Amino acid sequence: MSTQKNQQHKAAQMSTQKNQQHKAAHKFVGRVIEIAFVTQAIIIGINGNLDVLSGKPVLDVIPSMITQAIQLIVKTYRTQKSVEEIDRIKKDRIAQNPDD
Repeated sequence: MSTQKNQQHKAAQMSTQKNQQHKAAHKFVGRVIEIAFVTQAIIIGINGNLDVLSGKPVLDVIPSMITQAIQLIVKTYRTQKSVEEIDRIKKDRIAQNPDD
């Protein structure tokens, strides 16, 4: 009986370690995505400034920047929803098969 309990304890520890590794990887990927979106926003601003400095009319540049910003916001929202859906599916799968 003691051997069986030890095996169960080791399996539980391994499951906990896998879960911690998954959370760390998930957090890292989330940070990379955040940095990518912030970088895109900065690039939109820099491009707008360069366009104005190169002589394009401000009234042409601003709508272009707004359009790009809206596209970035939509992309960010869709990515967030996609990540939440993947997390929900994984949690459901883990709840159904806790030994995997």
